[in-house]
Amino acid sequence: MNICAVIAEYNPMHWGHLYHIAQTKKKLGAETRLIAVMSGHAVQRGDFPILTKSARTRMALEAGFDLVFELPAAHACACAERFARSAVDIIARLEMVTHLSFGSESGDLDALQALSLLPPEEIPKGTPNNVLALEYLRALRCKAPSITPITVRRQGGAHDGLKDCASAYRKRILRTGRVPSGLPFADIWRAEIKAGRAPISLVKQEGAVLSTLRRMTAADFWALPDVGGGGLAQRLFHAAGEARTWEELLHLVKTKRYTLARIRRCVLAAFLGMSEKMAAAPPHIRLLGIGERGGELLSVIKEPIISRPAAHKDALSLESAVTDQLSLCMPKPEAAGLEWRSGVVRIHSSTLVIRPPEMP
Repeated sequence: MNICAVIAEYNPMHWGHLYHIAQTKKKLGAETRLIAVMSGHAVQRGDFPILTKSARTRMALEAGFDLVFELPAAHACACAERFARSAVDIIARLEMVTHLSFGSESGDLDALQALSLLPPEEIPKGTPNNVLALEYLRALRCKAPSITPITVRRQGGAHDGLKDCASAYRKRILRTGRVPSGLPFADIWRAEIKAGRAPISLVKQEGAVLSTLRRMTAADFWALPDVGGGGLAQRLFHAAGEARTWEELLHLVKTKRYTLARIRRCVLAAFLGMSEKMAAAPPHIRLLGIGERGGELLSVIKEPIISRPAAHKDALSLESAVTDQLSLCMPKPEAAGLEWRSGVVRIHSSTLVIRPPEMP
């Protein structure tokens, strides 16, 4: 039996993601079991997701995943290399995954494999999904050489393009307060919006972010994950004292050397109290969701799995702190402790009808 893992954020899940799932099953067989390792309440672009991890987990299960595991905040809000290696580390520790499927603008696995063997400085600047693809391939060679990679060529809008991509959908939702009719899972969206849990926007905590940064010392900035050995820590320290808005802060720090995504990650890490030490190998495996056929897969996993967060408060202290800040960024802010009130999402059957695999 093929057991295929997918590393994802689903922020939010759209038809392009469903196309990827459909094409993966087309390549490996309809009976392929699917496992997701999904970012929790911090995402790689240095932001909070637009929906809670529980809502995005439900979407993944409805889309056909059997199990959903969490990529912890310190590993999800990370550079491509750390993001990929941490997720593959979790997948390898499950000791049952046969394949890893990922999207790429290239769609050419042989070409990507060849590029992944080159030193990073010799690789031409690539598109975002191709960059992640190379890191997945490197991580597999290092941590899980027995897992077979497969790639699906990305369809629809370009990453961070003008339409039909997760970034474009987020912008439209945050601007209008409404969910575009083209997005799947309308029932989940309606429930989250009605409850005041969506859309989530870090901008609501803009003042708190700037206040946190102003209290930090230069040494504090040097201790952030992925800040590197250049001048980024110093630029952040000086900008924190001058910036009056989130956008002004990014503008003051941005250079050709330091991308906005990297700056946002450093800022979010500073706000949430992350350190380089926290970003070592993922310390635990956290189950977020279980689908109709997930029980039999869980029964063969030997690694300890966290499924009751309230029973593991020490291990999940950072995740709880992140969730407490995220809950203040909801349309109707919630009291602290949401992490302990959120259990494993379970569904007994998937009723989603996926569009034909020719086009998302």
